[in-house]
Amino acid sequence: MAEPYAAKTPGTFTMRESRVLRTIRAGKVARVLKLNTTDPKVAEIFASAQLDAIWLCMEHVGASWADVEHQIRAARIHDVDTVLRVARGSYSDYIRGLELDAAGLIVPHVMNKEDAITVRDYTKFHPLGKRAVDGGNADAQFTRVGLLDYMEQANSERFVCHQIEDPEAVDNLDAIAEIDGVDCLFFGPGDYSVALGIPGQLDHPDIENVRRRVAEVARKNGKIAATVCSQPNISSYADMGYNFLSVGADVVALVNYADAAMAAFGDL
Repeated sequence: MAEPYAAKTPGTFTMRESRVLRTIRAGKVARVLKLNTTDPKVAEIFASAQLDAIWLCMEHVGASWADVEHQIRAARIHDVDTVLRVARGSYSDYIRGLELDAAGLIVPHVMNKEDAITVRDYTKFHPLGKRAVDGGNADAQFTRVGLLDYMEQANSERFVCHQIEDPEAVDNLDAIAEIDGVDCLFFGPGDYSVALGIPGQLDHPDIENVRRRVAEVARKNGKIAATVCSQPNISSYADMGYNFLSVGADVVALVNYADAAMAAFGDL
């Protein structure tokens, strides 16, 4: 008869520590790149640059769970986190990424306090939330991390970003940020600009004001402040208070490389 799942870890096994959280706890800015492709070789190339996290996506990218699992493994080779943006759906759509050992989740279009509490309850173990337990996956070292240790470490070494992308969310920003178990406010300027009727005007004063406010509210409440950022703006965004910055994507790099290579031929 199989032994019951141990309450405490019997040996030296622990969950993998989050590199993003380690960086932020040291007072530094987490460095992030986004993947829109699903090939794990690209994840490994990015991870070998020694960034803090790779942003994977299941909201706008047709990645399968197998694709995501391979990308997470590729990043782990270099001790790099993966942060998975999930599709808004059921409880299982949220926790599978964590169980595959993504260090963080990004949940799009969180609107209000009630919405944020639902996300918290799905993704955090007792006493913070109501997440159900299955320690037989990669995050808990396939049951090698004891049950109580798993729950404690998952709450302290995994993080969930609540994306602020809508006027309703901005109206409820303080109420969202005050929730225990909300780890991060992630400002999404693209969708926010669309919601305001000024699509793509990311330097518009109305966007800039909210960008500053999200960082201020996040840091005031002890949360991670996250957003996307062009490389020339890294220092100014860090000065605003952002300590998690996504500064590029594989498809942008590939497009720029291909265009430059073809332009090199000139009129030949």
